[in-house]
Amino acid sequence: MLDRLSDVQNCDLELDNLQEEKGRTPPELIETRKRRDELQERLTKRNREREDLRKRLSQNELELNTLDERRKAAATAGLRADSAKEASQYQNQELQFATRVQELEEDTMPLMGELETLDEDIATLQGEVDELEPVLAELTATENARIEALESRIDDMSGERDALAKDIDRQLLRQYEQVRKARRGLGLVPLVSNQQCGGCNVKLPIHVVQKARKGAGVTRCPSCGRILWAKD
Repeated sequence: MLDRLSDVQNCDLELDNLQEEKGRTPPELIETRKRRDELQERLTKRNREREDLRKRLSQNELELNTLDERRKAAATAGLRADSAKEASQYQNQELQFATRVQELEEDTMPLMGELETLDEDIATLQGEVDELEPVLAELTATENARIEALESRIDDMSGERDALAKDIDRQLLRQYEQVRKARRGLGLVPLVSNQQCGGCNVKLPIHVVQKARKGAGVTRCPSCGRILWAKD
């Protein structure tokens, strides 16, 4: 029975290895994903900045149009004034509007320069993302194929393990699984040199060794609790 349990444990250890291998994502894929995410984050940030800048430019353009219309209206009203005083008032208004237009235009020009720089940055970042995407797609496809192959092997090994385990006493199998879980992998260990536990290397009492060698029931290491197997 312990021979069969050893075969089950071999399957379990192989399944552990396969699961561990499945969880090891290739560094190149990790780095490429990280690079793509960083570029996307920067691209999103720059697009947000461009959107805010476009709103400011639109507001300035709207205000410029309004001021220019008011300046023209003041100029027209000045020409139609009934008195020199009234004409002077309209001229002052026209000058005020013209001054404000000039100030707003001066404020707007740097914004247009910033927008041009942002557009260039966004185009560069988008180009880097576009260049990286097919590389990432290829790496992802390779990783998916690797995972799929591992999952197929895991399914096959699990089936083999279940076939071996079905003929083992349920209580023995349950003890083995509990110890294996507690000891992270090994639930069944051999006697070493007929005196030591093959799991924790503790020297075993004589009566424990004798019981294990007789194979009468389940013998467990008094130190680590693993099931002892005198396989010779």
